[in-house]
Amino acid sequence: MADFRKPILEGKGGTDYERYLRTDDLLSLQTPTDQLSHPDELTFQVIHQSSELLMKGASWELERARTALSEGDYANCARLFRRGNMMLEHPLSLLKVLETITPYDYHVIRAGLGHGSGLDSPGFLSLLHIAPRIGDAFQERLKAEGLTVDDVYRRHQHYFGLHDVAERMLDFDELIQGFRFHHLKLAQRIIGGGVLGTMGTPVEVLQQRMQHLAFRELWELRNRITEKFSPKETVDDTR
Repeated sequence: MADFRKPILEGKGGTDYERYLRTDDLLSLQTPTDQLSHPDELTFQVIHQSSELLMKGASWELERARTALSEGDYANCARLFRRGNMMLEHPLSLLKVLETITPYDYHVIRAGLGHGSGLDSPGFLSLLHIAPRIGDAFQERLKAEGLTVDDVYRRHQHYFGLHDVAERMLDFDELIQGFRFHHLKLAQRIIGGGVLGTMGTPVEVLQQRMQHLAFRELWELRNRITEKFSPKETVDDTR
């Protein structure tokens, strides 16, 4: 009779769970507890490492969504977009955990960060790089089908697939904006709003970057729709 408690996969660890997920390696990536500059440093590292993993996963799913979009597979594109967006909700919420580190304690940790900055996050940068490629794929599908964004939204029931994709794109853009906003608030709460970050970059630069939109056309479309339905100003000719 097989012993299901005995691992059969190659690798380190006493169980197949540990070997498959490589938990020995994963859980050794943090600074040893006896070398921490402050007890909160472990929280600081775990939150950032977890966020990088989640953003890596999100980027993977969004790239798959882009491929599906290019192939005209709107249902799978929207499905994968939803999954990627769900992953991004967690790094956003994890920023709140970092707000529990007090300014004085953070500066103890900060002394060991060198020039490290959240602006250098590989995960976040990968999201910024995939966004324009998704935008290009969306425009190519519109061109291939002889449509405009206005057509897709005006006849959204007929073009439900593309409309669903467009809405998931907006979800993504909104999440990125939310991440930027909460990152700014975190910086202001911990180090202040009128100082330089670890890269020598003014914190106010974070606020300036919040003005960037990945899919500006989808946001501006709302203005056009509202203008179309807004009552026209009447001219008083009695004077």
